[in-house]
Amino acid sequence: MRFTTYTRYAIRALLHLSEDQPKSLREISQKERIPERFLEQVFLKLKRAGLVRGKRGARGGYVLARPKGKISWYDVMEAVGEGISPVPCLGKNPENCPTYNECLVRKYWNEYYRLTKEFFTKLTLDIK
Repeated sequence: MRFTTYTRYAIRALLHLSEDQPKSLREISQKERIPERFLEQVFLKLKRAGLVRGKRGARGGYVLARPKGKISWYDVMEAVGEGISPVPCLGKNPENCPTYNECLVRKYWNEYYRLTKEFFTKLTLDIK
């Protein structure tokens, strides 16, 4: 499985926010060497998904919208549009697959998807 740049950057940025202090995009950008403009796009998606919120003021920036132990990597992946389904027939429109009913390996893809989703749902930003 290979992750998109959105997912990799989003997780790295959110791990910085898990330190419980508001952080600016510039600060995260410099620390992680992520282009600030790209980080802005990532944070728009994270904000829309309710994973981060802005905090105004002199010590403002972004903070996690939920406790770090309540934000899973799967939540982050979903927020930035990362699909973990290994094949299209397990996606939102399985009927688009021409061999859906007679597929010999779909149950194995489904098991892979189930295990992967379970793993990333258990993995939170509360990394110790």
